[in-house]
Amino acid sequence: MFITTLSIGILAVVLSVIAYTKGVHISGFNDAYKTGIRVLPIIFCAFVVIGMLNNLIPKDAIKSLAGEETGIRGIFLATFAGIVTPGGTFVALPITGMLLKFNASIGSVVAYITAYSIFDITRMPIEISFLGWKFVLVKWCCVLIIPIIGGLIARHFFSWVHF
Repeated sequence: MFITTLSIGILAVVLSVIAYTKGVHISGFNDAYKTGIRVLPIIFCAFVVIGMLNNLIPKDAIKSLAGEETGIRGIFLATFAGIVTPGGTFVALPITGMLLKFNASIGSVVAYITAYSIFDITRMPIEISFLGWKFVLVKWCCVLIIPIIGGLIARHFFSWVHF
């Protein structure tokens, strides 16, 4: 996290200097402020949700639903959870971290984040409006198995990895 933050910080400074030399830095900072005001409530609420989940969900519950001993059932549950996770990256990635922290199996975690990345049910209405329900249905049918396959591959080849 430190290296990512440092890299983004350096990029922000470099782009600010370039914008300053072109005289567009004030406009750039105004755009950054507007984006921050728009996104900050989402980020704050997502962090509150994650903080509460970390303290409300018993570690044993995660282990019993998505732990190593759950096998394919845990992978299916994690796939479903990934599909229905709302709130974007600021929710999905902390949940993924929580799953790792609470000893979910590597297969379940891979299935969760893959399903979230491919499906994102909150995006479905937009996909249908632009692409039509038939195309979205075909897409879902074609890729539904990918998180499960990913979870099984992770379980088979990387079950030795523990976090």
